[in-house]
Amino acid sequence: QNLFFLLLSFLSALAALNVVWSIRNVAGVRGEFGALGAVPAGAGSALTVTIDAGRRQRIALTVTLDLGAHGAAAARCDVAEGIVSATGEIAPQSRGIHAIRGAFIESTYPLGLVRVRRSIAAPRELVVHPAPASVPNAAGGGAAGLAAALGAAGADQPSGLRDFRDGDSVRSIHWRATARRGRMVVTEWDASSGDGLEVVLDRRTDTVSLERALCLLAALTLAARDAKERLTFHTQGVSQTFGPGHAPWEELLRILAAAERLAADAPPPPPAATTVLRLPQSVPA
Repeated sequence: QNLFFLLLSFLSALAALNVVWSIRNVAGVRGEFGALGAVPAGAGSALTVTIDAGRRQRIALTVTLDLGAHGAAAARCDVAEGIVSATGEIAPQSRGIHAIRGAFIESTYPLGLVRVRRSIAAPRELVVHPAPASVPNAAGGGAAGLAAALGAAGADQPSGLRDFRDGDSVRSIHWRATARRGRMVVTEWDASSGDGLEVVLDRRTDTVSLERALCLLAALTLAARDAKERLTFHTQGVSQTFGPGHAPWEELLRILAAAERLAADAPPPPPAATTVLRLPQSVPA
């Protein structure tokens, strides 16, 4: 009986010390998340957290981002002293704007008997834009070439010639220049007006057609962003230009992430010239 009492006392004291150690391990710790940029649907993304552990060494800290119904993402730091960084990964998510419920630093050190959490500031949302589509026969691969492959009038004007590179479409080869120079030469494409691209999205369609159109728009958006071009986008409730000197690309990606199908009797998109690219449509083979 005495041995049992001593064992029970020892375990009780150990449990109490574990609680104290766990609380001290997270006391005063601060954390700050890196920017959460828009990510494509179906692809994981990096999670970066800066941890300020103060002057005391901390052991086995975990920073968790609560995505509610969409799960959670965690970054772990085995040993922290001063200011350190911890990295993790956010699992692939479906298209949409996912609210973040909160974030916290937690510890179960040293024995894992209790879990102590400390809340920290968290980003408000995670923007998951449509996965960019692969467009066949896109001349040169730029935004104007993508639009030309989709049938956009006025978007398929040549801007110059360059040597053939891996990944270029055979359709973009300039055969006369190739014969003159004795090596493969392709045509580069640019918007004919110099004012960028213009696209109209009519969301009065079926779900499959809308998702396909959004994936094409995501490809155009990222290509225009990389080429530092401008893109004017029209859909129900939106008529805006994005790019240099205009609204930021992140705003357009957010619009694409949140886009929803409309009923057939809904109002049409804002008026635009008849020559602009209109979606949804079938992609030429």
